[in-house]
Amino acid sequence: MPNQELETASSEDLVQKQWERRDYFGVHPQSQEGFSYVGLHIPVGRLQADDMDELARLADTYGSGELRLTVEQNIIIPNIENSKIESLLEEPRLRDKFSPEPPLLMKGLVACTGNQFCGQAIIETKARAMKVTEDVQRFVSDSASENALDRGGCVLGRKIGSDSHLGKVYKKSVPCKDMVPLVVDILVKHFGAVPREREEVED
Repeated sequence: MPNQELETASSEDLVQKQWERRDYFGVHPQSQEGFSYVGLHIPVGRLQADDMDELARLADTYGSGELRLTVEQNIIIPNIENSKIESLLEEPRLRDKFSPEPPLLMKGLVACTGNQFCGQAIIETKARAMKVTEDVQRFVSDSASENALDRGGCVLGRKIGSDSHLGKVYKKSVPCKDMVPLVVDILVKHFGAVPREREEVED
């Protein structure tokens, strides 16, 4: 309120400086004996109606019909009997889209909504971020420093999370066609990524 004094700041710093990122991917035991939960990667956090139908089917078939969302925009299927885990991991959709063990760069990928649903955006971001990341993965190895890449945030330059070093400005106004070599160069020079001896070619 106007003309009122603010209370004195706390002498104790209440902000937790140590921030540990948790992604929940893969199979994890629950506290209930004989049950596990499985964390699935949702590429750039976007789901279509058909995707939700399929995830609901998986939750009904293998779990208790429950799906949980993470702050990283991924999905957890809880309450799965351990005897059903192997069958779940063999599901086609987990092999071609919602991987429980995504590549290092892909699992940390975040992109803003883009101009499809945001009036402030000037370009499409989700599909573009996916394409850039897929291309970058052909040039750098997953043996890169996980500590650095996990903080990567968005390859399009957004600052995501509490410590997203790729959100720092390295270069402005980069044409989309030049994005891949620039990101590869940044990852190698600043994040300990290991260049592949030759570009990987998809089958």
